[in-house]
Amino acid sequence: MIRANISRYSSRSDFSEYLIAFLAIAITAAICFPLTHVIGIVSIGLILLMVVALLALFLGRWPLMVAAILNVLIWDYFFQQPLFTFTIHHIEDLFANIADLLVGIVFVILITRVRKSRTVLQNSQERLTILYNFLESMNNAKSISEVIGISGEGLKKYFGNEAVIYLKDRNSRSLSTVPYGNVALHCAAGAHFAANLFLDASTGTPDEPKANPQGLFYFPLHDPREIIGIIGIVLSPDIQSDEDKMILLKSLITIIASTLGREINIEAAMEKGLLDHSEKLFQAVLNSVSHELRTPIAIISAAVDNLNDLRTSSEPEKRKQICMELESASTRLDNLVENILDMSRIESGLLKLNLQYCDLADLAGLVVKDLKSETKGHRLNIMMPDNLSLIKADISLLRQVLVNILRNAIMYTPAGTSIVISAVNDPAGMVSLTIRDHGPGVPEENLSHLFEKFYRVPGSKSGGTGLGLAISRAFVEAHGGFIRALNDPEGGFKITIILKTEE
Repeated sequence: MIRANISRYSSRSDFSEYLIAFLAIAITAAICFPLTHVIGIVSIGLILLMVVALLALFLGRWPLMVAAILNVLIWDYFFQQPLFTFTIHHIEDLFANIADLLVGIVFVILITRVRKSRTVLQNSQERLTILYNFLESMNNAKSISEVIGISGEGLKKYFGNEAVIYLKDRNSRSLSTVPYGNVALHCAAGAHFAANLFLDASTGTPDEPKANPQGLFYFPLHDPREIIGIIGIVLSPDIQSDEDKMILLKSLITIIASTLGREINIEAAMEKGLLDHSEKLFQAVLNSVSHELRTPIAIISAAVDNLNDLRTSSEPEKRKQICMELESASTRLDNLVENILDMSRIESGLLKLNLQYCDLADLAGLVVKDLKSETKGHRLNIMMPDNLSLIKADISLLRQVLVNILRNAIMYTPAGTSIVISAVNDPAGMVSLTIRDHGPGVPEENLSHLFEKFYRVPGSKSGGTGLGLAISRAFVEAHGGFIRALNDPEGGFKITIILKTEE
């Protein structure tokens, strides 16, 4: 698991290690015994001590201790005079035995410490690797749900169990009863237990982990500023009794709390930003729509008053002019309502395409005819080749795109200028449709915003809601095409629509 068993080197060893210690010393002594008169008993003592040193590389503490003691006993019994007895006749032999035993014991102590230090270092490196990998995964999380998912995976991987998480209620100071993570661990009693721990931790009471009667351990989730929730996990007895594992668990929980706090703050900031944006957008819509409504309503109201005037009834030309104003105002109202309804369809996701074969030249001619009354002050030219490819499109939506673009061109270009509608076949099975005017163009810094909802170029002529081009882009993209706006190098402004042809 997470930590190697250090006790192997301190208290428990397999019987096989004792057997190896005994055989190694015994075999070495048996080999050296016939060579006693050749190499001397001092050399044999050093050889036996070297065997003990070699055994220290792979035996545990107590087998190594047995080897050190056995080394002294065998050296005394088989090699020191008198032979085959433990009786010591010379004081130097006594000191030699004591020195041999002390060296063996020092070997045991030193090698055990080295092994413990190595094990502790390995455990520390392993914990650091776990924490680094876990922290890296958390840093890649983009939402609260992702943080909780990664937390569950990490806890299950390293501790065998996922966790249940309760977060602080955003609208109060209490703990929410909605569980996240492993909801199988959720129960009413557990949620109540977690809520009490949350209350204790929030009021400054020591917030050590607590276990409920079902054996679920609950830990407070500390954000740097406050307690943001409670996490509960089932811990086996071996984990509870292992200090290193508990330290690692608390470290992981600290990372979970910190990351959850980060995502909660980000979501709160985003919600506040969205709320502010919604309020600004609502105000922009209200201002734009109310302005657009007031103008035609005022015209209609004035026209009705004029029609009710007895003097008007005897002047046919004046009545005709009033009727034209009424028609213009009603058209303007109709356009406004149509744009608002189109945008509602787009944003609701209810926009459906009724695809049919479409000839762009015929469609452009139809649109020009529809706008005949609005284009009296401009010259509209259609320039399209005879071999222009057919496209498959929703004709009513594409017609609305052209109407919106042409109305913009009519509104923002001087009277008497021309507006050209042209199209060409592009490579890769595309058709490029361009509407070009000869007006003042658009400042370069505003071009990228033209297709945004309710955007109007600063300082431009009043009128319009800023929805026409946004709707046009949505309709074109719904057909799998794209639209772009550019200032023409030769003067004027143009909008180009790229659509797929019907192969």
